[in-house]
Amino acid sequence: MHARVARYAIEPDRIDEALDGFRDTGRELAELDGYRGGQVLVDYDEGTLITLTLWENRAAVDKSDVRAAQLRQRALRAVDGEVQSVTCYEVPFELG
Repeated sequence: MHARVARYAIEPDRIDEALDGFRDTGRELAELDGYRGGQVLVDYDEGTLITLTLWENRAAVDKSDVRAAQLRQRALRAVDGEVQSVTCYEVPFELG
């Protein structure tokens, strides 16, 4: 399994609005081949939002790159947020 982790800067008072955008685009992301799930993490005080999406394999991550980037931009457009970083990782095991 592989993960894509993206970090965003958003004005703290616009986080809830940004969450609506990510909720909407997340539905489309979930339809892509190889998608295995995801989480959204928020620090309301700092205005930081992180998305973590899980993918069947590296090929699925690579194949989804362009569409995922479009969806990230669409989710942020209304709140003038900024993508700070996007990184991919291999997931060797899950905790628990």
